[in-house]
Amino acid sequence: MTLHLMARGGERASFRDLAAAAEVSPPTLRHYFGDRRAVIDAVLEECLRRGRPGLDAQRLSDLPFEASIHTYARSLVNALRAEKTVRLGDIFALSLAEGLTDPTYGRPALEHIVEPTLQALEARLAVHIARGEMRADVDPRMAALQLVSPLLLACLHQDQLEGAHLRAMNLEKLIATTCGAFLRAFAVSPPVWGYDEPPEPVLAAADWR
Repeated sequence: MTLHLMARGGERASFRDLAAAAEVSPPTLRHYFGDRRAVIDAVLEECLRRGRPGLDAQRLSDLPFEASIHTYARSLVNALRAEKTVRLGDIFALSLAEGLTDPTYGRPALEHIVEPTLQALEARLAVHIARGEMRADVDPRMAALQLVSPLLLACLHQDQLEGAHLRAMNLEKLIATTCGAFLRAFAVSPPVWGYDEPPEPVLAAADWR
């Protein structure tokens, strides 16, 4: 069913389409879920369940602040673009499309996809604040939004919106630039390297989902 929802080139999957994808009759699907919103809620909740171990792994880091932020950013981009049948970017695209098309779908999108991603990074940033590496006057939630937003938008632009064919983007450079700006804004001791010069070595990122 998740694959059916991710299918591109057509209209939003109807309740009947979802029943067919689940290989049950519409009355059977309605018996268990009630309506289309509940089906979408269940699909996104299952995505969160499967992704929870990866999200939990992002909540902590033993790395210094600079390396931690670069590792997180690269890990997020790798997960959004991973060579999988359903990528994290596809899941974000689905949740945002559903929530923006119909506000009644907004809460499931936030609860199961957007907020868990932000909260994992918020927890990671709180660790760096506690260590004295990140400014204590910064709201981790606002900072998390500032780091995730440009990376997420860039990946959606390149992949789900097929922007790579229209105007290809150097995502490695974007990661370095975004992290550089983030560290200059929030680190207690801002880095001395330039925007496009991440610290060496940049550690390999773990896959999320």
